[in-house]
Amino acid sequence: MRAASDLSRERRSELVALAPPYRTATVLRSADGAQLPLGSVVLASSDATVAGLAHLTAVSHRAPWAVPCLTLPLEQESLKPQLLLVTELRDRLVMVRVAGRKVTPDVGSLVAAVRRRPPPAPTMLARWVARRLSSREVEVPLRHQFEEGLCGAPADDARSIASYSRLFSRYGRYTARDWRALARLCAHAVCRISGDGEADGQGHLPFRTASKYAARYLGVAYHVTAERLGWEWVLEAALRAAGYV
Repeated sequence: MRAASDLSRERRSELVALAPPYRTATVLRSADGAQLPLGSVVLASSDATVAGLAHLTAVSHRAPWAVPCLTLPLEQESLKPQLLLVTELRDRLVMVRVAGRKVTPDVGSLVAAVRRRPPPAPTMLARWVARRLSSREVEVPLRHQFEEGLCGAPADDARSIASYSRLFSRYGRYTARDWRALARLCAHAVCRISGDGEADGQGHLPFRTASKYAARYLGVAYHVTAERLGWEWVLEAALRAAGYV
């Protein structure tokens, strides 16, 4: 990868990456992003939208913890018909509007666009983990836990907490309660903080709780959750810390 002062200088490449602390862009020479640090952002700026989606899909397979971004000309109203074909990117993709096909955003604009992405829904989190663990069996049970963790909705009455935890124990050490805590930590990681220090959104955790979760599940200090973009890295770090991947 080659460093660049801003994204506009990297227009010749279809893929550029930003890694913490998000000051410079680097060119990805291929779609193999397996070495990208947690919290990375990958932008596709191909003239052909379908080609950009294809590159991002390939990166997502190798580095699912990276936030996928795609430039979209202002005159193009929607991407939905094409995006429906790319399930790996569905609901995760950040659309970055640009004034023309020959224009790419600067680093600050890209970071701002990622920060504006809506918080993850329970379905989105469950789908991500199920794909990462290569197991469809775990997706619905995880969704139930994430719904309870984020929305307060009780999990499926047909199963007890112990029943859920027995199922989850086939894959690793996290229990139903752990998965609910991780859902809340994901939401907290992308919760926007206003200039007066107040939380903008429903995902904000008390400092003490967020610090405990970050240390227990991610093995990092609290401040790291505010310094990295996206929620995907939170799940990836938690899976790595517990030996799932």
